[in-house]
Amino acid sequence: MDSETRLLYWLFYASRGGPTRLKIVKTLFRKPLNMHQLALSTELDYKTVQGHIKILLENGVVEQLKKGYGAIYFVNEGWNDNEYFNQILRGEDDGKKRKKG
Repeated sequence: MDSETRLLYWLFYASRGGPTRLKIVKTLFRKPLNMHQLALSTELDYKTVQGHIKILLENGVVEQLKKGYGAIYFVNEGWNDNEYFNQILRGEDDGKKRKKG
């Protein structure tokens, strides 16, 4: 497992906030939004979204257009070529380990 796959696995499956972060990223993949719009779209508390966006920014999964109030968030285009990332977004990977064979 390469480092990008390991990071994505941790962000979306191996940590407690994974399902919430996945919901946020899937929403942002469809359309860039500001924090308020994202909270409304995902039906999550603003502070919850804020905390998860911070983690996604720190790990380079999400980027922001400007700093401060009204900043627009979007999925970092660098992940577009990552097959595992695309499988996650399409719902083809549920984070469970597969048996070889």
